[in-house]
Amino acid sequence: MTKHDRHLAAQFSDGGFRSLGEFLLSVRAAGTGAMDPRLAKVSRAPTGGSEVDPTGGGFMVPEVFSDKIITSIYEASVLAPLCDVTETTKGLASFKEPAFDEISRQDGSRWGGTLGYWLAEAATMPATKPKFRQNEFSAHKLIVLTYLTEELFQDAGPLEAHFGRAAKAEGSFKLDLAILAGAGAGMPMGILNSGALITVAKQPGQAAGTIVGQNVNAMWKRMPGPSRRRAVWLVNEDADEQLSSLAPGASPLASGVAYIPAGVAGNAFPLLKGRPVLEIEQASPLGQVGDIVLADLQSYRIVQGAPGFAVSADVTFLTDELAFRFTFRVDGKPAYTSPITPYNGSSNTRSPFVALAAR
Repeated sequence: MTKHDRHLAAQFSDGGFRSLGEFLLSVRAAGTGAMDPRLAKVSRAPTGGSEVDPTGGGFMVPEVFSDKIITSIYEASVLAPLCDVTETTKGLASFKEPAFDEISRQDGSRWGGTLGYWLAEAATMPATKPKFRQNEFSAHKLIVLTYLTEELFQDAGPLEAHFGRAAKAEGSFKLDLAILAGAGAGMPMGILNSGALITVAKQPGQAAGTIVGQNVNAMWKRMPGPSRRRAVWLVNEDADEQLSSLAPGASPLASGVAYIPAGVAGNAFPLLKGRPVLEIEQASPLGQVGDIVLADLQSYRIVQGAPGFAVSADVTFLTDELAFRFTFRVDGKPAYTSPITPYNGSSNTRSPFVALAAR
């Protein structure tokens, strides 16, 4: 690509604007009749709107700025960056991918029926036929709507910073909430509502709202070995007191479980069974299913479509505000549809997602 071509490509992606803040100020000015020619030539209005009429629906934000918002949502998220994320330029309404139908680690069942074997010379190879299923992802829309007031329209820098914080904070909160507890209808299927989730029983006589060492050991036991090397603990913020009681020497209930607070051994996060503990506000209240979850998030699939980002000065004309609508097309679900029967040594099924029953 020549220097001239690169210059044209940059102009197309950013609409000729030096920053998102500068673009926002231009849209605001257009709402009062002062049309910036860059808006008319480059920006696309949403369906039903005109490219030159700010009252017809608004203006699409240049691609380079909307992509930046997508990036910031993942940067602010706790769970999403740990998942298996795929971007697609196809419409999610028709996005399908083949997946191995694995429900057992027994010979002939691993990876949906893929079988490896030692073969003697001149022996006949046994026939194997792996089973596949279709993973289908839909165009669920996460919409973030916010308004900016007159007080913020003094300088492009603070304007962009304020919007960026608001959009990424709300978008990342909703995305992480869906990954953990999404219903699967109109939104991603969350871990807690998945058929792959294993819920281990509480201890006999266990007090309400408590987490004891036996709970941790029972949850760890139900996670497959390979997933243990990637797993994280997702806990409610109120769980800290319960987990602190599992620190070495703190309680006889710890049963050999070592909880290491953040910073004790140079660790950025607390550790439980050697794996990071992530305190998230989306986790269930203490004592309910989902207040502590052991998860291998690489076994959670996210498919992300093209975003949409529109701005209008007409919607809130009387209050002198600018309305923003950011549409994030995304779907997600666990890669497994059910727990897995282990190869040998245990009759207990295992799963990359394990929760503790209500107490």
